[in-house]
Amino acid sequence: MGGDSDDSLNAGPEYKPVESYDLTTNGEEVSPADEYLVIRKQLKYPVDKCPNVFMSFLLGLQQYLIMFGPTFAIPVILSPSLCIDSNVIAKGQLLNTMFVMCGLSTILQIFFGTRLPIIQSGSYVYFAVAAGIMSKNPCEKEYTVVEGNKTITQDWDPNWHKRMAELQGNLMVGSVIQIILGACGLVGLLLKVIGPITITVLISLIGLCLAGVAANSASQNWGISILMVALVTLFSEYMKNVPVPLPYFTLSPLKVKVTWVKLFSTMSIIISLIIVWGLCGILTATDTFAIDDPARVVNLTQKVNQATWFYIPYPGQFGMPIVTVGGFVGMLAGVIAGVIESIGDYYACAKLSGAPPPPKYVLNRGILMEGVGCFLTGICGPGVGVTSYSENIGAIALTKVGSRMVILCSALLMVIIGLIGKIGVFFASIPEPIIGGMYLVMFGIIAAVGIANLQFVDLTSSRNVFIIGVSMYIGLVVPMWAEKALASPETATALQTGNEEFDQLVAVILTSGMIVGAVIACFLDNTIPGTDKERGMTSYKLATKACSDKELLKKIYHEPMMEWFAVRLPILRKLPFVNQ
Repeated sequence: MGGDSDDSLNAGPEYKPVESYDLTTNGEEVSPADEYLVIRKQLKYPVDKCPNVFMSFLLGLQQYLIMFGPTFAIPVILSPSLCIDSNVIAKGQLLNTMFVMCGLSTILQIFFGTRLPIIQSGSYVYFAVAAGIMSKNPCEKEYTVVEGNKTITQDWDPNWHKRMAELQGNLMVGSVIQIILGACGLVGLLLKVIGPITITVLISLIGLCLAGVAANSASQNWGISILMVALVTLFSEYMKNVPVPLPYFTLSPLKVKVTWVKLFSTMSIIISLIIVWGLCGILTATDTFAIDDPARVVNLTQKVNQATWFYIPYPGQFGMPIVTVGGFVGMLAGVIAGVIESIGDYYACAKLSGAPPPPKYVLNRGILMEGVGCFLTGICGPGVGVTSYSENIGAIALTKVGSRMVILCSALLMVIIGLIGKIGVFFASIPEPIIGGMYLVMFGIIAAVGIANLQFVDLTSSRNVFIIGVSMYIGLVVPMWAEKALASPETATALQTGNEEFDQLVAVILTSGMIVGAVIACFLDNTIPGTDKERGMTSYKLATKACSDKELLKKIYHEPMMEWFAVRLPILRKLPFVNQ
């Protein structure tokens, strides 16, 4: 998920970073359906053109760095639900697995999905789901472990693999539903009932319901957390257009040249992280921090040395996946949210990379492959589904490079770097207050991106104001009550029916604010009378005018292997995801 700035996340049906392009012909604006033709002429490399190998990997590295910051935070955010906050090795394994799965999912999307230059990355939607699933078995302050003749205590769960297995199993089943949606061409039905109002409530509540996680991490050292927020803000917003000299070598002739790059706009998180982490190291070495201050950088070398050089994720690495009714319902909500978001990203990516609007069979194929990617992250870990990462789409508008070969190189870098075990442990060792500062930025942006969908809605309508206010407020209040009620033996007993699966289902729903709020918003939005324009549904009817250049359409979107089978078995053309 991505957005307008380095750290933001986009959700919704449209994405409009087109200010970098001149969308006029002879001084007259072109229609939305033909914008891609004008943009295509202004691109250095459109979707179907390839830079040389060196330039492809260099530009791919830039795309990798853009998605690195928010992606590496995913296992860290997930760790409290798994009760492994202090287990650096475990978090490193999750981080390595996350990057490998994102890389593989991106490769699948490029070759067999939409064939657009779009990166697949972990979705923040699943954090609230994971917290709801794990709420039935909260973490303990201490765990007793027997090692030989000794009994020791530690602050992370030695059986955390069982928690991960439950997330994995439920994600796998939920992803099967996504695969069916794409394979059967049912994606359009979702867009008829899930509009901007529902998406606003769902996405906003993800960020708002994670406020407690951000507060717990940031409060361990507010000074370091606020410094992290200040630097990210400085680099990503105030200095995003400041060019930085970057030297490089040329072989013919052999000399050093300098190019000016807007480094801060693409690497604000990483630059801020390096500065604050380095400061924490200095303050630790000088004993400025108290001995028990969580901001101290302690035993970093020892932790990295404990990790293996290479870590290869494999199916079932965290145990046999477990499926529960409640967990499945929660994951299904996350899957549907990812589908809606990705459809908007497909249209945006096509426009900005100089491709015609994707036909329906391309949308179906993209969602199908995204479901396959989610299934892979389910069977291998880390229990968080993938979705289209919108920030990289925005980078296409800035760099004027829309080649899918560049994204393919970026995906290969994800896989290669993800296989180096020590890198995962290194970044998993970041002090908690620094992570807390990142949470304050990221979770706030998630909530704001949800609110941004209201640009499509008539906010002068009392109907819309009522739906948004009621559904969002109930989505905040119910989980707060449910967590307290389930933690108390007296009230928890009163909520139990005697059926363990049904009780878990109720617990997951009640403790997940995004599910509570989105269900209420969707019901009210579809039952309270209102026009499509009032509801913002007309904005969801994106430009889908048929492309007159059939050769270009075939060159960009036709999947060669599928075409080979379709030519020999024409009946396959009847399938909603096969080249038409």
